[in-house]
Amino acid sequence: MSDELLSQIAYAKRMGVSRQYIGELVQKGVLPLTDGQVDPAVADAIIEARREPARALRRKSSQQQETIEPTKRTIPTSELPTLLLKTRIKSETEKAKLLEIKAKVEAERFVDIEIVKAVGFKRGRIIRDGMLSIPDRLDAILAVETDRRKVHQILTDEINRVLEEFSKPIL
Repeated sequence: MSDELLSQIAYAKRMGVSRQYIGELVQKGVLPLTDGQVDPAVADAIIEARREPARALRRKSSQQQETIEPTKRTIPTSELPTLLLKTRIKSETEKAKLLEIKAKVEAERFVDIEIVKAVGFKRGRIIRDGMLSIPDRLDAILAVETDRRKVHQILTDEINRVLEEFSKPIL
């Protein structure tokens, strides 16, 4: 460990990041504290390991670059906490999942939930209206029919007609 420990605020200024960001890392257990202070060598290695390679480092003001020399000592990746490595793996996995979903949306294999809800509602309305209109259409026909089998056949035919109407695609 380095002899020069910094407060969270001083370390945040040195790195050119907000004190809230450093506080969040400490609170999550990513950055360890030594006597309530941050060891710059350890913190630099941890932040470098967490950093996304595609993103640029945060810029520091020219005054900060001249007055504070960054720590040269680095910690090998094998000594970093396994939690940090697991977090990075999880982050990369989630990014891959999002990219996969985005590709499927672009290939039109996924659709907007609002469209699905609207079509489902419309289809449900068709079957409901068709079933509710059966008594109105058949009451006079069934009232004069005395043969039980014929009544059954009339009802079956009408229900099948409603269901066939439901199975037609909606444009």
